Amino acid sequence: TASPSSFRRRFKNQRKADITTVDKKIPNGILEEQEQQTVVLLPRSPSTSKTYFPIPVDNLEEEYRIRSADDGKLFREEYSSLPGGNPQGSYEEANREENKEKNRYPNILPYDHSRVVLTQIDGVPHSDYINASYIDGYKDKNKFIAAQGPKQETVADFWRMIWEQKSATIVMLTNLKERKEDKCYQYWPDQGCWTYGNVRVAVEDFTVLVDYTIRKFCVQSASDGSKNPRLVTQLHFTSWPDFGVPFSPIGMLKFLKKVKHVNPSYGGPIVVHCSAGVGRTGTFIVIDAMIDMKHEEQKVDVFGFVSRIRDQRSQLIQTDMQYSFIYQALLEYFLYGDTELDVSSLEGHLHKLHNTCTPQDRLGLEEEFKKLTNMRIMKENMRTGNLPANMKKNRVLQIIPCKNSSTKSNMKKQTHGTELMSPELCSTKHSLPASWTNCGCCTGRLLTNPKSHSLCENAAGRQGKEYRKVYVICNVYLMH
Repeated sequence: TASPSSFRRRFKNQRKADITTVDKKIPNGILEEQEQQTVVLLPRSPSTSKTYFPIPVDNLEEEYRIRSADDGKLFREEYSSLPGGNPQGSYEEANREENKEKNRYPNILPYDHSRVVLTQIDGVPHSDYINASYIDGYKDKNKFIAAQGPKQETVADFWRMIWEQKSATIVMLTNLKERKEDKCYQYWPDQGCWTYGNVRVAVEDFTVLVDYTIRKFCVQSASDGSKNPRLVTQLHFTSWPDFGVPFSPIGMLKFLKKVKHVNPSYGGPIVVHCSAGVGRTGTFIVIDAMIDMKHEEQKVDVFGFVSRIRDQRSQLIQTDMQYSFIYQALLEYFLYGDTELDVSSLEGHLHKLHNTCTPQDRLGLEEEFKKLTNMRIMKENMRTGNLPANMKKNRVLQIIPCKNSSTKSNMKKQTHGTELMSPELCSTKHSLPASWTNCGCCTGRLLTNPKSHSLCENAAGRQGKEYRKVYVICNVYLMH
């Protein structure tokens, strides 16, 4: 089976091969994921007439395995079969001369029939235009607004849209700069109160987490003080890499859960944006809708749903990597569910696990642990640890660190492939030099009981070797 890392390698190789074929007249960053695309994104007809049916969730794991085989060949075929957009759709308003500068990318435009129409400003022709489209959810009409990342000259229009649409939640899926390119203008104040056009925005609070940042704003009309201020929450996902898709969907699933929790039932459409408002934006919307469909029908229809929402905004989902990431996220959700707990509910949850039995007569705690043991091992991510030069450094041959979690030692005159250090495991005599040179801190903690004096003998018995001074905490933990 193919892993997310193999998709990344393939796209990087494609990019090297195809970069010379890109029209030199097209500026860098014409699309959010332009550098990863093999073709310029334009409305197109499906490459095949093949039909893809909804997948029962019980078959999702097997279907994901089949599609991932041969470096994701079937994922690419399925993605290529998607319609590019609505063949009857028009872009008259977006292409007006007065509106062209409002578009971040000239070939990512909203359809006339589904665009968000702002209130016309007196004396300002075509001031009703913004590059944003209504997008349906699983069952909720116009649940989302898919928008491009605001430009400096469109920030006031963006906040006017938030105010007029009564949106209470903004989902941001890009960083302000990526690969040294501007992806989105900072449309919010870092502190205090700023006025954008006719909308006043004041920072109320912000919280920085591992995968995302939450900012809360007090928003009110600057021209009509009689209207009550509103709370608008921005959830900014900061863990999307510059290239490709996140290594794991776990962070995105937790982020999506937070968005669902924060968004009030009385709020208007959830505003979702990345840079172009089609790639990451579409990915987020599809995952949300398919999770809702899973709960309602016990099946998912990624192909059908993407085809449907492309009638509202063309080219939603920009790459087959994003398309396969949707399936990966849905599989993760189906297999393991939502395992995050509030500290206050931990005791009750543990009591439930100890007192609940499954149809297989296993305790809930055993069933939850079994899910961990059933996780697929991606051997592609363990190639460094399996190199002959590194095999002796692994105490347990079945436990090898992934390339993203292993530590590179700082040993001089390294032989190719010998930089691996497995930080999860105790040092063997073959990995001891790398273990000591890897210590950048001044304190180590033992989590096992070594043979008497063996650690000191191994450290001191190698004459002529220089070791960093390290203080080892004396209390030893015995693992049972």
